[in-house]
Amino acid sequence: MTRAASIVALLCALASACQRPVTREPGVERPREPTALRPPLAPREDTVVALHGRTLADPYAWLRERDDPRTRRYLEQENAYAESWLRRVSSLRARVREELRARVIEDDASVPVEHGGFAYFDRIARGQQYPVYLRRALAGGDEQIVLDCNVRARGHGHFSLGAMTISPDHTRLAWSEDVSGAERYRVLVAELPSGTVVAQLDGEPGHSRDDDEHAGAIGESLAWAADSRTLFFTTLDEAHREWRLWRVDTRSRADATLVFEEPDPQHAVEVHRSRDDRTMVMSSNSQITSEVRLLRADDPTGTWQVVEPRHTGLEYEVEPRGDALLVLTNDGAPEFMLARASMALPGRRHWRPWLRPPAGGSFSGVEAFAEHVVVSGRSEGLPQVWTVDARGQLHAIAWPDAAYAAHLGDTPEFAAKRLRLHYSSPVVPDSVYDYDLVEHRLELRDRDEVPQFDPSRYRVLRLHAPADDGAEIPITVVLPVSAAGQVPVLLHGYGAYGVSYDAEFEAQALPLLDRGVAIAIAHVRGGGELGRAWYDAGKLGHKQQSFDDFVLAAEFLVRSGVAAPGRIAIEGASAGGLLVGAVVTQRPDLFRAAVVGVPFVDVINTMRDASLPLTAGEWDEWGDPRRAADFATMVRYSPYDNVRAQRYPDMLVLAGWNDPRVGYWEPAKWVARLRAEAEPGPLLLLRTDMGSGHGGASGRYDALDEQAVAAAFVLDRLGLDQ
Repeated sequence: MTRAASIVALLCALASACQRPVTREPGVERPREPTALRPPLAPREDTVVALHGRTLADPYAWLRERDDPRTRRYLEQENAYAESWLRRVSSLRARVREELRARVIEDDASVPVEHGGFAYFDRIARGQQYPVYLRRALAGGDEQIVLDCNVRARGHGHFSLGAMTISPDHTRLAWSEDVSGAERYRVLVAELPSGTVVAQLDGEPGHSRDDDEHAGAIGESLAWAADSRTLFFTTLDEAHREWRLWRVDTRSRADATLVFEEPDPQHAVEVHRSRDDRTMVMSSNSQITSEVRLLRADDPTGTWQVVEPRHTGLEYEVEPRGDALLVLTNDGAPEFMLARASMALPGRRHWRPWLRPPAGGSFSGVEAFAEHVVVSGRSEGLPQVWTVDARGQLHAIAWPDAAYAAHLGDTPEFAAKRLRLHYSSPVVPDSVYDYDLVEHRLELRDRDEVPQFDPSRYRVLRLHAPADDGAEIPITVVLPVSAAGQVPVLLHGYGAYGVSYDAEFEAQALPLLDRGVAIAIAHVRGGGELGRAWYDAGKLGHKQQSFDDFVLAAEFLVRSGVAAPGRIAIEGASAGGLLVGAVVTQRPDLFRAAVVGVPFVDVINTMRDASLPLTAGEWDEWGDPRRAADFATMVRYSPYDNVRAQRYPDMLVLAGWNDPRVGYWEPAKWVARLRAEAEPGPLLLLRTDMGSGHGGASGRYDALDEQAVAAAFVLDRLGLDQ
């Protein structure tokens, strides 16, 4: 979709406004709060952290103690206070929830995927929280239930499906499930089509789930060997790292056998079977280093062969293709390249460079088929998929919108001649395409028919904010066609791990758009939108660049005439919560309100404690504060360590009691400190979901409640409470 001419003209007409200071719009005042509401105050304790000659106060360190009755009591008091305040917007919250519910596709089924003589698909029905996975024989016959997640979720407040894999002979299903939100899985194996559970694994042999919060629990990674009875799975260490690979014969009562143990706390293990069914692939990866091992799938007790021993900074992944091996690597290629080798001689000295990304592009994944190769990556800041012809030429798939999300779907057959793709944009609901690998032609197979959604009511802009160093920060904006002049904006961001925040269709944005709020995404450095260089420019010692880019994007939206001064709300979760926490600390004057989800805000304390989940594995992302140079960078932006006596924006902060990625105590400590040390006046709400983890509510209807709370908060703070 092209930019609307009226907006282009508006931006040109407002060019002279680019030098205006960013100030609050006259006459826009904070809503008054009922005087009866009184937020809780957490007790302070004299706890300090001494590092590199500096002493950092940590007065709320006690909140990390789950068994301290004061901890739960404080969180419950905060929840009660938040709910008490939210009653003032109960009508708006209810209206938004009904609008969200009205746009739920109550009865829906996926486009079938053909595999091994069956068509596999999933279906969800009116009133169901979770999908049912099914199959039908291509030769005919009745549908067979493969897995009913609604049945598995009964009796649990939370249910998450981790991995699900069909055995090569299609007679057995293995899956992992989590019923707490803590991402500690159990694995079950069922016969098909009866669904009879014949094996259950609750952890590694000899280890009780009660021994440690994480150690011994099962991870997400599962893979069948070629015999359809041997299953490989991973288990977690105390830091929630997938560190051990196990092999179990699911048709016997024998204990699992330990296959591999990864001693480096910065590396995690995963396993899968290649698409050609001939090879098991085990990877052990850190943030910047890879090591891959291969095993014949028909010899599950055999010896694993190392492709290339780990070298710090060398990243690679492999894709077996019969006797050939495709290697995606950064070896001499900052934006990655594709090399070829053989299964017999897979090592680095045998890698023969083959394909490099086009100018302005980067590679991130490779898929091998019997007669075709598919590469995924980025091009000019947008997701791209290329097919490779017999001459080694790349063919890009053309997408119609100015900003969009596109990714590979499930194409399990090695002999496939059609590729499954998923696509959406802010004005195009989730769509399923098949791409003819021979004719290079897209076929639309399905598009969600979202009730009460008219795409002609909205328009999408792709803007670029110029930075002082010459970089241009992409900004995606979707706004109502009826918008005239500067409007309230909800600005999103993430900017970490090289993850791209693509502009996909979000039904939960519609209640805001329909009330005149523009939705924007700042594609800041630290993300992967513009390739590996974009990522590297916003990590470690360059992390401040992510925050500067976000502030720049907000200021640019005001200067260019899109955003109304003083009426910008912002939202980010997890590492995006750190982004939001940092910018409200550094530029509180710029933002009216913030929704901060499971935020990584206690940076120094978390990253110096290797016993916490994910810490060691992320020293190459954030730094290790035990090193003086890393500490000097991190202490300047850590939101918890930089709370000051200033007027912050109004904030809704969300946490999960069972969150293994960002401990509930990080947002709790931050809010407690803000209440005690920040300038009084702004609204500060902390809501902790006491029954879930990092992702919040797991059921599709339950998730609507969380979305409605966030939307009602933003609308109320922006003065749009109708």
